[in-house]
Amino acid sequence: MDLTENTISIPQSEKISLQYLFYTFFKIGCVSFGGYMALVSLVQKIMVDKDETLNNEVIIDSITVASLIPGPLAVNIVANIGYHLKGKKGAVVSMFAVLLPACTLMLFVAWLYFSYAYKMEWGAIMHYVVAVVSAIILSTGFNLYKKEIAKNYRKALLCLAAIVVMSVTNSYIITIACILAGAVAGPFLDNNRSATLAAKEPAKFKLNTGFSILLSLFAINELLFITNIYKSFNSELLKLGLVFSGISLTLFGGGYVMIPIMQTLFVNDLHWLTRQEFIDAIAFSQATPGPILVSSTFIGYKIAGLAGAVIATIAMFAPSAVLMITVSNLFKKTKDHSLAKHMISGIKVVVIGLIITSAGRLLYQQQLSVVLVLVALAALILSFKYKVSPVYLIVASIFIGLITKYLI
Repeated sequence: MDLTENTISIPQSEKISLQYLFYTFFKIGCVSFGGYMALVSLVQKIMVDKDETLNNEVIIDSITVASLIPGPLAVNIVANIGYHLKGKKGAVVSMFAVLLPACTLMLFVAWLYFSYAYKMEWGAIMHYVVAVVSAIILSTGFNLYKKEIAKNYRKALLCLAAIVVMSVTNSYIITIACILAGAVAGPFLDNNRSATLAAKEPAKFKLNTGFSILLSLFAINELLFITNIYKSFNSELLKLGLVFSGISLTLFGGGYVMIPIMQTLFVNDLHWLTRQEFIDAIAFSQATPGPILVSSTFIGYKIAGLAGAVIATIAMFAPSAVLMITVSNLFKKTKDHSLAKHMISGIKVVVIGLIITSAGRLLYQQQLSVVLVLVALAALILSFKYKVSPVYLIVASIFIGLITKYLI
């Protein structure tokens, strides 16, 4: 069955409000441990399977566009979903809600850390969260596989090839190459080859004045960032805004790709953090829900207090989200072209492979034990077969961590 057939009749206008977006993404933001694929899985389980306020096509299109542009992937995807459902206000509310839990916790941690040299040891407590997150991601991958690939053997082979290639390399360049290969293979994947490739003229796309001005400002910002002109400015808040927005617009491949670059910039070049402070900032961001780049909140607080934390956080996530929405609009204007449809179909297959691979990679990076594997298998069965909410599964995994740390 085509992915869009079972979702096109959703009465979205009756189900969706800004309050719904805030509550849903706030709830997701509270438990979105494990990277952007974990967040995507939560969105799919809650908004597609449970609430039926979104369809899988929007999610996959968002992953595709987010993978090809700079910026934090998870927040870009959320911004695009919010924009798709409720326009500009939906994008702002969705981004704010999904970041609020992690940023609030990170701000509290930064205050404790710099005021009292407080150290957090959450590793044992959060140990089983990773197993559950991996299972939720894998369950999402299996569901999308059933809906998008089913018994199409050409698509199955392409998905398997993508899984193999991306399992042996963690290169962002290879990931992009796989996505492009999916686009090239797309026209040859349909079992019904009679589908026409006759060119349907794509709709014309025109940037509105507001987006044009913002993109021009981003270009100027990037020039100031790359040329290091910002170092001559006296205002710490202005420096924070320029540096983090510059990172936002040059960040390809997710937060982990930028960690060594950020370390060089903040520790060796700007001397904003000591090496240990930077390591702790990354560790804290991994122990909180949400993207690893909420470390910007920690760093901003160190430099300029609460105002610095707010400026750094907005600068890190807002510019790339605007770019994401702009590119996504262009993507939607061209995707109805018949050739584009076939290319997007191939890209979707590769994206599904990426989702499945990310689950295995996340689990493989942990210190495996019998209990960890059993927790992962139980979560996979509960998520895939019985459709148990991922929120309950993640909360349960935290309780298991508490029990094993303090009672066993």
